[in-house]
Amino acid sequence: MTILSRASCRRLSQLPKTPAVWEGDRRPVSPSLSLYEVEADTSTQGDCILWVDGHEGVVRGIDVVPVDTGPEALVRTLLQAMERPHGNALPSCPHKLVVRDREIQFFLRGALQNLGITIEYAPDLPLINEVFQGLQQQAELADPELPAAYATAMVAVP
Repeated sequence: MTILSRASCRRLSQLPKTPAVWEGDRRPVSPSLSLYEVEADTSTQGDCILWVDGHEGVVRGIDVVPVDTGPEALVRTLLQAMERPHGNALPSCPHKLVVRDREIQFFLRGALQNLGITIEYAPDLPLINEVFQGLQQQAELADPELPAAYATAMVAVP
């Protein structure tokens, strides 16, 4: 079980604690989701880790990791969401985290046990669902399929 170092706990405990509830999840993404490529190889499958602040309605942290990356990546992305959030959000520590995977829930409880953050399970995460749906729609719009005749014509041109 990974537990944060004393230095990390001390640093995080100095952040302002908000009454916010954050949703977090890790889901597979298609290679066409080129917003956050894992590698230059577009055939690589990855998992997208996302932390969303339900109080502010903003994405605080997002990362794409290789499928075989362990649950430590969730903690790493969470720490980034707390200390260096995306967008205009200020650094803070949430009151509660909600995840849809029991293993992740227990892992986070162990890793964050010294921070006083409640970690709960919910079978459905509406904010995360909405963000992932938007990301997948953007990926589909960004990469339109070429008809086969045009694709082969482009290859044949010297």
